[in-house]
Amino acid sequence: MNWQPRTAFHLEIVSSFQKKTYIFQNVFEKVLSLTRLQADDPLEYGLGLIGPLRADYSILTVLHPVASGVVEIPLIGTPLENDVSSSFSAAASFALPRFVAGPENHLIEVAVAAVLGEPTGAYNPLVLCGPSGSGKTHLSGGLFRTWKTLYPRRHAVAVSATDFAREYRDAVETKTEDQFHVPYARTRLLVIENLDELSGRSSAQRALTVLVDGLLSSRAWIVVTSRTTPARLSGLQEALQARLAAGLTLRLALPSVETRRVILDRVARLRGLTVEDCILETLAEGLALPVPELVGALVQLEGDARLQATTISLAATQRLLAERRDTRRPSLSQIAKATAKHFGTSVADLRGPSRRRGSVAARNVAMYLARNLTENSLHRIGAYFGNRDHTTVSHGCQRVEERLRLEPVVRDAVTELQTKLLLRG
Repeated sequence: MNWQPRTAFHLEIVSSFQKKTYIFQNVFEKVLSLTRLQADDPLEYGLGLIGPLRADYSILTVLHPVASGVVEIPLIGTPLENDVSSSFSAAASFALPRFVAGPENHLIEVAVAAVLGEPTGAYNPLVLCGPSGSGKTHLSGGLFRTWKTLYPRRHAVAVSATDFAREYRDAVETKTEDQFHVPYARTRLLVIENLDELSGRSSAQRALTVLVDGLLSSRAWIVVTSRTTPARLSGLQEALQARLAAGLTLRLALPSVETRRVILDRVARLRGLTVEDCILETLAEGLALPVPELVGALVQLEGDARLQATTISLAATQRLLAERRDTRRPSLSQIAKATAKHFGTSVADLRGPSRRRGSVAARNVAMYLARNLTENSLHRIGAYFGNRDHTTVSHGCQRVEERLRLEPVVRDAVTELQTKLLLRG
C-alpha cells in the first residue's frame, strides 16, 4: 500500500479518568520510521490504526488494547532494566521496544502523552515510583529518547541522582558552580534517575531544589524516578519534597497476569520464537515477577531448548516453575523478618499478643504475604504468628486486600515486600 503520512496525528487516550486528544505536530513520520509500524499490519507492534491508512483523511492512532486493559506505548529504544539479583539473568542486555501498561498502571499513557505532546502543566514534575523491575527506567528512558527524537533542537538532560550529586560536589570543590548550572538551566526536559540516592546529601538537594524552581518557571519538563514517593523518602528535604509533590506522582505496580502474558508474547515474537499460548499463559500465571526476571525466564527456556535442538515445551516450562518454587519460596521466618523491618517493628511483636494498631497492621500484611507466597495452611500461618486461629488469619488477609484497593501506601508496601522476598539473593 502506497500512502503518505500527514504531518500531524491524534493520539487518543481513553481511561476511566480522562478522555482527551493530544495533537503532535510534524512527528508522525518519525514515529513510524523509528517504531517500524507497518500500515498493512497495524497491530503487530501494538498501535491500532482506525481503518486502512489513506491520504484523504486525518490519521488517528489509538493506543490499542492488546488484552484485557493492556496497551502498548511506542517509546523508542527502551533498554530493559535488570538491577536485581536474578537466577534469570539472561535478560540483562535485552531491550523491549514498547512499554506495556496494564490496568494496574492505567494512568501511564496519559502521562506519556502529556510529556510528549503538550506544554507543561498540571503533570509537571512527573514522578515515577515503584519497586525495582516495575519499569521506571524503561519508561523514563523511553520518554527521554522519544522526546529527543521529536524535538531534536531542544536541549534535554538525563542524569542519575548519584551523578548529579557528584557533579555538583566537584563544581563546589573547583569553584565552578556557575558552569555546573549552565547545561541544566537551558534544558527543556530534565530526567533524574533514582532520586532516593540523594538521601542525606543536603547540598545536592538544595542545588536540585533551586534547579527545579528555575525549570518550572521556564515551563520545562521534569521527570524523576524513585523507589517510593518523595514524601516517603527518608533524608529528603521538605523543600524538595514539596516541589516534586506539586506535579503528578505515578506509582508503578509490578505487571499483572494479563500484562505479563502480553510481555511474554511480544518478547517471543521479537526473538523469533514459536511458543504455544498455553506455555505463555503458564509462565504468566506462575511467575509474579518484575519484567527483567519474567523475560529472563523465557530466555532461559529458549536457551535450554536450543541446546536440545527442540522447541520450548510445556513440560520444560512446568519444570522451570517447579524449580523456582522450590528455590525461591520464602519461609515464614523470612517473611516475618522482612515485614518487621519494613514497618519498623520487631518479629516478637508480630508473633506476640500485641494489639497495637501498628503491630496489627504489620502482622496482617505478614500473614497476607505468607498466604500468597508460601504453601502453608492458614492453620500453620496462624500458629506461627502467635497461635492465632485460621479465622483470624483469614480476616487479617481480607483486611489487607481491602486496604490494597483503597490505600496506595499499603499497596506500595506489599509490592515492595513481595519483590524483596521473591528476588532475595
